[in-house]
Amino acid sequence: MARARCPIVFLLGPSGAGKSTLAQWLAEDAGLLHLEIDRFPGGDGIELEGLRDEWNMLYSGGSANPLVATIRSRVTGARAAGAVLSFPSLLVLPAGRLNQLSAAGVTSLVLYGSAAACLDSFLEQEVKLKRAGVEPIEHWFANNQGPYFQFSRPEFAPFRLAVFRNGERVPRSELVEEVRKRAAA
Repeated sequence: MARARCPIVFLLGPSGAGKSTLAQWLAEDAGLLHLEIDRFPGGDGIELEGLRDEWNMLYSGGSANPLVATIRSRVTGARAAGAVLSFPSLLVLPAGRLNQLSAAGVTSLVLYGSAAACLDSFLEQEVKLKRAGVEPIEHWFANNQGPYFQFSRPEFAPFRLAVFRNGERVPRSELVEEVRKRAAA
């Protein structure tokens, strides 16, 4: 199966869920090429990664195949085991589009936890980053309230990956193993 040969994983979800962190763990533990699409405030990650044409084709309702082929080519060039792409929290692809990606060999995961757990994690991260001019709580609500609500809808249940347990982040080894299982399915 294509996934087992060259897994491609898309990580979606609210700020604080740990998309970039999990992507880095997958790069280190599973040998996946990490393409960071969430480049705030550095720019548009799709553009910076040179994926604009392929992304536009997918996003406008066309085929996922050109995007998948380009990512697979990069995986081959990097001699990686597969790829993981981490996306900004504002991106909510419709469940139908996630199913389309699945048919093309992409495992899409919505990293998910309670809003409080995601917000707490985001606030811890903001303290470390010390971003000037950003009020963290207002920023989280402004950029995550809508997407969080959408990802809470039933049609996203098959794509959700619980990243918190009892308010604590699920251990790295468990998350990496769960992604490996889902990507091989």
